[in-house]
Amino acid sequence: MIMDKFLLTEDSLSLLIQQKATELLNKLQHLKVDELGIPDHCMHYFKGSHFKRLFFSIETSAHLLYRSISLTKIPVQEIVIMDYGAGVGTLYTLAKMIGCKTVIYNDHLKDWQQSAQLIAEAIGVPVDSYIVGDIDNTLLELNEKKIQCHIITSRNVVEHIYKLDYFYKSVSIHQPQALIYSSTTANYKNPVARYIHIRLHKKVEKIYRSQRKEIIEKLIPGLKEEEVYKLAVLTRGLAGVDLEQRILNYRTSKQFLSAVDCGTNTCDPFLGVWAEHLLRFEEYKQLIDGMKFTVEFEPGIWDTHYSSNFKNKFCFLLNKMIKLNSSLGFVVAPFIYITATPITLQDNQK
Repeated sequence: MIMDKFLLTEDSLSLLIQQKATELLNKLQHLKVDELGIPDHCMHYFKGSHFKRLFFSIETSAHLLYRSISLTKIPVQEIVIMDYGAGVGTLYTLAKMIGCKTVIYNDHLKDWQQSAQLIAEAIGVPVDSYIVGDIDNTLLELNEKKIQCHIITSRNVVEHIYKLDYFYKSVSIHQPQALIYSSTTANYKNPVARYIHIRLHKKVEKIYRSQRKEIIEKLIPGLKEEEVYKLAVLTRGLAGVDLEQRILNYRTSKQFLSAVDCGTNTCDPFLGVWAEHLLRFEEYKQLIDGMKFTVEFEPGIWDTHYSSNFKNKFCFLLNKMIKLNSSLGFVVAPFIYITATPITLQDNQK
């Protein structure tokens, strides 16, 4: 079994990524991360989601870069790429190490950006630009800096975006040539993943429903308890201004509007961040404008670098199964790739 390779293909791009991914692994393994002054919550996430599974973190970044760059058919040294919602991952540093012309880091929170910058600087990787903000602020700053991306990529971000249709529409307007390449563990076709996500939704919804009740009681003082509860239930999946408008509508009309069709999904009523938005492939296609993009899905891969040798062998077999049969692969894959290719990009490549 080949356990030390980030990519199994052997062309010039994959060999370059393999070399730089190995270098990045070595840099991060020797990084004294506790001495960087990173906030506790960012440090906890970095150690839990990346540092303890460092090979797999870099491996998934390598796959995202190889697949997306290959699709553009543009030489790596000409690529302008943005790691959207990057947090403290490994993709933005690997992108710069492989020689992408311009690498933009993005996250919507300043402390995550500062933590990511501390890590990048500590390992000697000068990222070109750091942008803090949501999609509107990010696209505005890209326009101001006259940056046109070839690729906008993300790992485990797309399932948290509040208005996914708005996200893709905004990118198509302001970054019309950008390939949007995403991965998400919210794989609806995997029954185990679906079960885990539905359990998560139910658990988190109890918290979010209580928060919505508090918002309702603040906006409509003196409302009966049963009205508050019913309105809180019917406003699941709404956040921010959308939530306030629905509550104020009830204050005026005294009529309960239908609940948002979001299945078991739920989102933070203040931040508008979904608790792992679990969508069918058909729903993604409905949300992503078919006149602007073509949408394709691919199954992801399992980690084969656990401490358990048995677990590694089992995951290796699952990966072989995924490679041999993509239909079955979606059922067993731990995550999926979602590719939104601009129609204009396809036309230019013909």
